[in-house]
Amino acid sequence: MKILFDIGHPAHVHLFKNFINYLKIKGHTIFITSRDKEITNSLLQHYQFDFINLSKPKKGIFNMLIELIKRDIGIWKLHKQHKLDFAFGTSVSIGHLSILSNVKSFNFNEDDDDVVPLYAYLSYPFCSKIINPDCLRFKKWRSKRVLYNSYHEFAYLHPNNFTPDEKILEKYGLIKKKYIIFRSVALSAHHDKGARGINERLKNKLFELLNGYDIIHSSEGKSGGKIQPWDMHHVLAFAKMIISDSQTMTIEAAVMGVPAIRINTFIGKSSVIDELEHRFKLAFGYFPEQEEEILATVKRVLEKPDLEVEWSNRRNHLLVEKIDFNQWMIDFFEKEINKK
Repeated sequence: MKILFDIGHPAHVHLFKNFINYLKIKGHTIFITSRDKEITNSLLQHYQFDFINLSKPKKGIFNMLIELIKRDIGIWKLHKQHKLDFAFGTSVSIGHLSILSNVKSFNFNEDDDDVVPLYAYLSYPFCSKIINPDCLRFKKWRSKRVLYNSYHEFAYLHPNNFTPDEKILEKYGLIKKKYIIFRSVALSAHHDKGARGINERLKNKLFELLNGYDIIHSSEGKSGGKIQPWDMHHVLAFAKMIISDSQTMTIEAAVMGVPAIRINTFIGKSSVIDELEHRFKLAFGYFPEQEEEILATVKRVLEKPDLEVEWSNRRNHLLVEKIDFNQWMIDFFEKEINKK
């Protein structure tokens, strides 16, 4: 089979990397199209994937539309040259490819429809199947939904797919559980309009409270960070906690059993994170103005004597309830091949 992966975000490199390697071993021909967003291309290069970069993100609805057209044309040309069979991605363009051809497209997304309405309306009506965690909210396109009992992050952070290496800490002079990861994101996506994260005043108060811990400060869109991107999950796995306004890294920390304190205005909007917070008790969510509650929670986590044991037990509960998403993708795809 000739299979396309349209990769638009660094997290999607991680989402699909193990699945891509499986398909390669099975003898399928893989094509990867990328979007030069943050470290996406650097990760693809690090994992030794050949790829075609189709675009670089720009701000504004008009520029987004121009970029979408450019990506649609690039993917269509690739199909005309190679006659693709399947297309995977968290991608608008692969659905448009399905409308114009017999290529079956599978759109993977773990955001609720009402959080990314523009994306949903541009992509879901056209793709063959919509692949979602079973906890998501949705009202439309029910016949296209394929639901699974897991999260994107378990495609690469489930114990079957990832073993953190404590030796990597030596590269950065870090000691297990003696450092905090502080992650801030740009909140510049179209669905982030009006969103707020950690402000400078709160950041200063948090840094004062965290005195005595090494702080790994990671900022979206800024180069020169202390941790190389391909080492970040190993470093995150051994952190005392993460404090962040990032949705993805909150989930990544939580599924590895690392206390995750999320501070942004998306509280109550993400079903995946809500489940991790309220059902599995692996994360905390606060609005930026809840300074007293945030500082009290950070202090409580820092001082909790049995923190590692308690969070390990909570993570074990999660692992019992949720499946290896990479294995799910493999099993799902094998069934789809048999339908061809």
